[in-house]
Amino acid sequence: MTLLAVAVAGVGALSLINLVVVIGVVRRLREHSERLANAGGPVTGPSDPLVAPVGGRIGSFRATGSGGPVTDQDLADGTLVAFFSPSCPPCQEKLPGFVAHAADQPDAEGRILAVVVGDAEESRPMLAALTPVVRTVHEALDGPVGTAFGVRAFPASVRVARAADGRLLVAETAVWPRAAVAVAS
Repeated sequence: MTLLAVAVAGVGALSLINLVVVIGVVRRLREHSERLANAGGPVTGPSDPLVAPVGGRIGSFRATGSGGPVTDQDLADGTLVAFFSPSCPPCQEKLPGFVAHAADQPDAEGRILAVVVGDAEESRPMLAALTPVVRTVHEALDGPVGTAFGVRAFPASVRVARAADGRLLVAETAVWPRAAVAVAS
């Protein structure tokens, strides 16, 4: 009987020590989470290897669009900018859904910009699909718009935001309309 009482007391003591250690670890994790949340600095999201990071500044650009010149100053807060290339199979998959989404947006003019990057002849069908529904820019690889957004692969999409000082920033990356996702899967 005495041996059983000693064993139960030992297990109870180990349980108490374990509980104290777990409470200490949880307290430390909360402190680190609060420090990270209050660290300040630019807002950053998960990194996207295809474009500039969330919170990153978009450089100045000037390009010729389907409706005339397009500059970084023309992009309003919340504008969706999508980059396609005719030589990219995932771009071909996302294109119909993107076009359908843009066609369903009565105020898409000025709020969506599509950039097709590649050879003029190969880009023609993609431009023909996009131009009737959204403002479109065609440019060569390393063109001014793609360079300003830091595009490294296709398809890529970014939602932009205007900072209080007027700078154009990346607000979100990998922003694809639902219809585009449904077509791609």
